[in-house]
Amino acid sequence: MNKYFAALLGCITISAVSFTLYAMETVDGKVLFKDGFDGELQPAWQWVRGDADQWRLGHSELHVQSQPGRIWGGNDAKNILLVRPSKSSDIEARVNVAHSPHEKWEQAGLLWYVDDDNFVKLISEHIDGKMYAVIAREQAGRGRVFGKVEASAANMQLRLVIRANHVKGQWRIKETDAWPDSGECDFKVPGQARIGLFTQNGSKNQVRWVRFDSFMIIDLGKP
Repeated sequence: MNKYFAALLGCITISAVSFTLYAMETVDGKVLFKDGFDGELQPAWQWVRGDADQWRLGHSELHVQSQPGRIWGGNDAKNILLVRPSKSSDIEARVNVAHSPHEKWEQAGLLWYVDDDNFVKLISEHIDGKMYAVIAREQAGRGRVFGKVEASAANMQLRLVIRANHVKGQWRIKETDAWPDSGECDFKVPGQARIGLFTQNGSKNQVRWVRFDSFMIIDLGKP
């Protein structure tokens, strides 16, 4: 086998591995699932109220249009993207979120989701001209905010930590930053929870896109 062919085969192998549920080590633990949003979504994803015209892939990012629908205080948010982790405790989900929100309560982020009335959300949210990292819970259709921390920018990395029936949200602006807490809550409802990406409270009149990248679910092991 010549050197050129060996190198090419190596690139193909690496590319293929990146689209599987591939176990690899990080500083925090073993990666259970990852998606670099290169070319196509992994088949494990499922859409809730999918709107194919309002999402796309490009430049290793998932682009989802910020639309007016809601999951918080309503059940009409479109393009909620869900994946079921291989375990339901001692895990974290993280993703980079980039957007330019202008509406009050326009937001994007992560979900720990059973259904439209039972979930925890960790979001980058625009409120009265300022940005916040917010964690909130809706349980049996009743919503409660557990943490709201002002942030210096809309674009941030979000980290949702799930241990048994307890969920903690963390965020940071730069990957070299520490992980400040945005808040935490208990969450125990019947049903199989899934990790999700979503947007809410977008403009009715202006088209704006939310960009997600570097999504992964990590096995944290026992505390």
